[in-house]
Amino acid sequence: MSIKKGTPPPRYDETFKSGAVKMVTEQSRSVKEVASNLGICVDTLRSWIKQSGSVPSVVERNNRNNNRQRELEAEIRSLRKQLAEKDEVISILKKSVGILSQP
Repeated sequence: MSIKKGTPPPRYDETFKSGAVKMVTEQSRSVKEVASNLGICVDTLRSWIKQSGSVPSVVERNNRNNNRQRELEAEIRSLRKQLAEKDEVISILKKSVGILSQP
């Protein structure tokens, strides 16, 4: 679908606008991702966010921070699991060395 020059931009209802804003502010999705998925301009979405009382740059920064925090928490869980496995292997090896070294 191509839009001809001089054609006014499409009008979106308030439900659509608030849904798009919530996708960014409440679901921690990026402005660029939401705009792409909905087929709207990034600047349009940023203006809707601004009109809603949120500051787009702050929202995006918070979303990035939240995503990074979730990634780090997942990495910590993984590393703790690996550490527990290593500790178990070390414990088994120490016991086996003790058994083998007994006369």
